[in-house]
Amino acid sequence: AVSILFGAESFRTPFKDTLWEVYTAPTIFPLIMAVLLGITSVALLVRGIREWIARKDSLEPLRIVESMRGWGMGRFLAGAAIIAVFLALLGSVNFYVLSVAMIMIFGLVFRYGSAAKAFKASAITSAVIVAFLFLISKVFGIVFPGV
Repeated sequence: AVSILFGAESFRTPFKDTLWEVYTAPTIFPLIMAVLLGITSVALLVRGIREWIARKDSLEPLRIVESMRGWGMGRFLAGAAIIAVFLALLGSVNFYVLSVAMIMIFGLVFRYGSAAKAFKASAITSAVIVAFLFLISKVFGIVFPGV
């Protein structure tokens, strides 16, 4: 579903414009990632179904709530919510500011160890990412949303 949503959204921006060519379109990377995510998801689904069919007689009954808790569903849902907020704000907030905020939030929410170390690591990562984004925007002429 995520792959289809990202793929559909990538077609909202024209691939050819006065600001860019097809190969430098700002949505070409998300489209490629959506296709790869979709292919990987389908491959995992097929593999999972094959393994389940091969071993269904020897499997224990499903305990969905316990399995989800053990798997870390709470952290997954928190990450999905953060990404949903990021996507909702995309275009209305400066992309660099939004990128820094997302990195800092992820770094602090999903940290291992002290908050001070996580903050320092997230700040360094944010600085590197923003510098990289700025550099590729100038070198390749990529226009980020909200900038």
